[in-house]
Amino acid sequence: MSEIQEEISTESEGVKSLKTFRKSKDLEDLYRFINENGLRREAHHAFEFINARLNKPKKKTRIRKSKSKKLQ
Repeated sequence: MSEIQEEISTESEGVKSLKTFRKSKDLEDLYRFINENGLRREAHHAFEFINARLNKPKKKTRIRKSKSKKLQ
């Protein structure tokens, strides 16, 4: 268990910002794998799915109208 925790902490420290993540070796290897194996279409669909899940719109709360209406 401690080995897994060490790996997680090392990975989170290694990628500190979005800029360093975009330039990381792992991401470059992923793109190379996708290109070499002709998986562009599948990768595009997968990234769209992930993006849709991450940017899922939050539920809007409705303002409740008071039940007691004033008689005029």
